[in-house]
Amino acid sequence: MSRSRGLRALLSDQQWAALVQSGTRHRYQRGDRLIRQGDPERWILLLVAGRAKVVYSAADGSEVLLAVRGPGDVLGEFAARDEGPRSASVLAIEPCLAHTVAAGTFDQLIRRSGREPEVDRYVMAKLRESTAHTWRLTARAPAAQLAELLTEIVSAAGPEHPDPYEVTMSQEELARALGLARSSITPVLAAWKRAGVIDVSHARVRIRDMGALSAIRRR
Repeated sequence: MSRSRGLRALLSDQQWAALVQSGTRHRYQRGDRLIRQGDPERWILLLVAGRAKVVYSAADGSEVLLAVRGPGDVLGEFAARDEGPRSASVLAIEPCLAHTVAAGTFDQLIRRSGREPEVDRYVMAKLRESTAHTWRLTARAPAAQLAELLTEIVSAAGPEHPDPYEVTMSQEELARALGLARSSITPVLAAWKRAGVIDVSHARVRIRDMGALSAIRRR
């Protein structure tokens, strides 16, 4: 968590600042929707502070969590590139600060930076990451799935986050993100709490032993 992530890690401080300053600043509260699946907008969103989840919603109301994003990540670039509707929604896990940038302005500043190949690889890596993420969160036992999700949320915090080990998601939200019933993860969280791995309170989980969580994740 000591290093910048995403697109931010590929650019100089001046280049990242130019991108951010070219956009419009927005603040979001926990649960707010940053991007809505199906919308036709073409702007790109730069996440400056806070963590967000990328979610695909099916017609029957079920959801699949595709990715967790944090400061330095870019959101909405796929729709801007192929001119199709938004392929997923993005919701704030916690208070977020982001800037919306017109797609044309974003492309112009990236070309000027001379980092187009690196940015293209970053975008393609996000596609591959979403596929691997979905497998990791659906192909294993609930405890391993939950450990994977919590680890990803912590990793997305960024170097300036005031409390990366505090995850402001309820048990229902965590279960929904994994495509599980709440009853599948409640005993897991209770066992982890007894073992001192986490603390659980209303609508939040605090991770106390990251090493233990990482070990569970690898099972």
